[in-house]
Amino acid sequence: MILQRIRNSPRLFRLLVALRRVAGRAWMRAAHRVLGVHGRRVFFSSFKGKAYSDSPRFISEALHALCPDVEIVWQLADASGAPDYVRAVRPHTPQALAMIASSRWIVDNFNRPQYMPLFSDQRYMQTWHGDRGFKKMLFDMDPGAGYPDGEQITLALSGSDFGTRNYRTAFRYSGPVLQRGMPRNDRLVRPDPAEIAAIRLRLGIPEDARVLLYAPTFRDATSGKAQRAGFDLRWALEHLASATGARWVGLVRAHDQNLAIDAGEAAGTVRDVTRYPEMSDLLLAADLLITDYSSSAGDFVLLDRPVILYQPDLETFTADDRGMYFDLRACPYARAESAAELGELLGQLDRVAARCADVRAFYGVTECGEAAKLAAEEIRRGLCPLHPRSRV
Repeated sequence: MILQRIRNSPRLFRLLVALRRVAGRAWMRAAHRVLGVHGRRVFFSSFKGKAYSDSPRFISEALHALCPDVEIVWQLADASGAPDYVRAVRPHTPQALAMIASSRWIVDNFNRPQYMPLFSDQRYMQTWHGDRGFKKMLFDMDPGAGYPDGEQITLALSGSDFGTRNYRTAFRYSGPVLQRGMPRNDRLVRPDPAEIAAIRLRLGIPEDARVLLYAPTFRDATSGKAQRAGFDLRWALEHLASATGARWVGLVRAHDQNLAIDAGEAAGTVRDVTRYPEMSDLLLAADLLITDYSSSAGDFVLLDRPVILYQPDLETFTADDRGMYFDLRACPYARAESAAELGELLGQLDRVAARCADVRAFYGVTECGEAAKLAAEEIRRGLCPLHPRSRV
């Protein structure tokens, strides 16, 4: 009842947000003043604490292997998937803010709140969550906003010339970029057949089946809700089976800002894996990716497997939701704007897969397959060798 009243009162909501900023900054400054910085503590966050996932996860694991004595702290709403050596704190709590204020390194794949300071004895590694996206972000989307990251980042990670350029404009960041790859993509650069088999077994995929993964981005109008599939998934699976002579199963994954994918009449024949924690697992398991404007397309081409952009709402999406970084109709991806065009591409998967090299060249991809290790080594070089001034 109280939350609903707050949501229905924009003035009250803005007041509470302003109070939170003031209180949060004051609390972090007090925590830093009292606790100091733990010279061998590293704080990790992925998607604002929603999951143990994405590039921060793989950096965290590489760092533990490299420096087992380092204290690794994660903010996690659900810590069940994290290793035993991880110290988990609830996101957006006073404890989490104190941990952020007292960590030597902060590693994040999302932009920081405006109220959050970075102290002079701290380091901040930004991995972002989409190195080769389509949609404009941060300052490129909203030049008048007050994003603090560009002035705070110590080191940014990128896997392409395109991704590095986005740091310069979207973050207004002029510092160093480690352009050796996105840690979450190391396993896509060097896929392990045994790991793929284990993932498929975990997902319950039959050994003789091929996998269609449908992973669209969100729309502003459906943020926080279930989103309808953009095409008939059952028809697509039947079309693929007819064209390839193989059995196909479907997985659907909603964007982080959607609750699920409403598969319509195909609900009984496809599986919603929105709550599956690690997207790179799903990319490894998939034989075909269909998306619309998701940066997962730029990751999937590392596997040299077919990816199709299905964009029947291109005009309205670019007008109403988000501007694009480039002309989608002129890019080297295989694209469809109608069901008929999609059906044609589903019958030409070999030709679609052959476009992956052109897409990688378009972005200037520089993935090396060892990005997590290289990032962990950078963190180790920035840790304090002496005993910390104080401990939480």
